[in-house]
Amino acid sequence: MLTTRHCTFWLVLTGLLMGGTYSFAADIPYLVGNWVVETEGGVLASPSGPRENIHHSGEFSKLKGELVVTKQEGRIVHGVFTSPRAQENFIGAITMDNQRFFYADEDGMMEGDFVDNDKLNVVYRHVTPTDTVIGVGSMNRKQ
Repeated sequence: MLTTRHCTFWLVLTGLLMGGTYSFAADIPYLVGNWVVETEGGVLASPSGPRENIHHSGEFSKLKGELVVTKQEGRIVHGVFTSPRAQENFIGAITMDNQRFFYADEDGMMEGDFVDNDKLNVVYRHVTPTDTVIGVGSMNRKQ
């Protein structure tokens, strides 16, 4: 038999669970600012060779660049990524569970998993007629 005490318990528990879920979903990570991106990767070039304006060079390479998120509205961000070899604009999105970040630039895509509000583990890739690039590393908020 359900007593008033049991009903109160279930109502409070349901409220806490729903309230906790709601507040987590509402806390969209704020990405505006400067980020240091460090990756290791490589290029698979066509016989005609890779383009000049790609970030990685050679079969194996390390890269350090800066990603700047210039604006954010809700889950959508815009910005620019700059490395010593190239610069590209991008647009990105934060997933509904606030756990992942996806971005598309002028010729490729990056995916990232949030470690915390200041770090993401990332994988970048692109495929064009002249080159294929892969990179894996981290994106850390610049302090």
